[in-house]
Amino acid sequence: MTATRRFVVVSGLPGSGKTTMARSIAEAMRLPLFDKDDMLERLFDEKGVGDADWRRRLSREADAILQRDVSASSTGAVVTSFWRVPGMADDSGTPTDWLIALAAPVVHVRCECPPAIAAERFLRRSRHPGHLDGSRSSADVRSSIEAMAALGPPALGRHVSIDTTRPIDTARLCAEIEAALLMYDLMP
Repeated sequence: MTATRRFVVVSGLPGSGKTTMARSIAEAMRLPLFDKDDMLERLFDEKGVGDADWRRRLSREADAILQRDVSASSTGAVVTSFWRVPGMADDSGTPTDWLIALAAPVVHVRCECPPAIAAERFLRRSRHPGHLDGSRSSADVRSSIEAMAALGPPALGRHVSIDTTRPIDTARLCAEIEAALLMYDLMP
């Protein structure tokens, strides 16, 4: 029997397909979706767009909202963000310590994508102006994503890796997630 509360944490490089993947998983598994970027964009709309320091302050505020809302979810959730890993600045990426403290099964879905493809996707997409994406050169984006890739993924619960450069079989992916969740139920 699967635990009542269950969490699927989606990670990956910027441009790797995290949001798209998280939406598909949430719909297929009938779990609420908590996307940190959605929360951050609501803060931009409410409080305005500013410089890089302002964006960082709102990003940390969005982290706190994400933690509060996810922790309060009675059924569990699909959660996506760009997660902090060792080697990153303390004011970069969403902290992960609270995910481990959820007292519920956590399966980590890693969106795998070569840095060059992630950078190309990142540069093509259009996001809220508050993200300040337009203030970065193509070379800066590529260099930043390569540096992030070198740090590796966060270590969060059992993981399932998915190559986001190919079409995704959502049903198969959800079956892998369910199997990983079941492993928690089988643990003594």
